[in-house]
Amino acid sequence: MSERGRPRSFDRAAALRRAMEVFWAKGYEGASLSDLTAAMGINSPSLYAAFGSKEALFLEATEPTRAARVPISGRRSKKPRPRGWRSRDF
Repeated sequence: MSERGRPRSFDRAAALRRAMEVFWAKGYEGASLSDLTAAMGINSPSLYAAFGSKEALFLEATEPTRAARVPISGRRSKKPRPRGWRSRDF
């Protein structure tokens, strides 16, 4: 099945890195959509089309960091992040 709309005109990996930098600096709650879209070089509709939501963007942008922090037991916690969780709280 083909995707609808125009093809993406931004580098997804670079956009994710920039989003991670914003989340790192401001935390999840402090990072506004304006902050994220400005850093990523895209507009709000493009952010939602590519990632679905701010939460989905956060999870994808922080996946490499979260994957590297697997507990000693070898299993990741299934618990959701607390409200206001910031990546710099590691």
